[in-house]
Amino acid sequence: MGIEWMRRHLAPNYKVHIISFKDPNPMHIDATFNIIGPGLVLSNPDRPCRQIDMFKKAGWTVVHPPTPLIPDDHPLWMSSKWLSMNVLMLDEKRVMVDANETTIQKMFENLGIKTIKVSIRHANSLGGGFHCWTTDVRRRGTLQSYFH
Repeated sequence: MGIEWMRRHLAPNYKVHIISFKDPNPMHIDATFNIIGPGLVLSNPDRPCRQIDMFKKAGWTVVHPPTPLIPDDHPLWMSSKWLSMNVLMLDEKRVMVDANETTIQKMFENLGIKTIKVSIRHANSLGGGFHCWTTDVRRRGTLQSYFH
């Protein structure tokens, strides 16, 4: 139903694509597949996207984030360690990321993206991360299609 709603509201200028993953227990899309900028996507290596070739053919860079550093004994509710990739892009060059996840910070820095480190591990226990907990109220710029 949500896909049809999006199609009705964005048509005819934009096409809504359905993507699916090799994951028997999906929970957080943000910890599976996270578009972090025009032509740039984080794709969880443990939950491959079945339509990844669509992105590659469109010239996207697909980045597989490093294994999360969160300890095995850390309590998580309806989520996984992969909340490390559940980040908030403030713009194309700045990202809010868990202060404890130094390997993903390095990954972003290697991509030319400045990391803003915030300690949120205690909040991950509640079942979410930066991207889950936020909603854009307003963004500057124009609506763009990343598939031509």
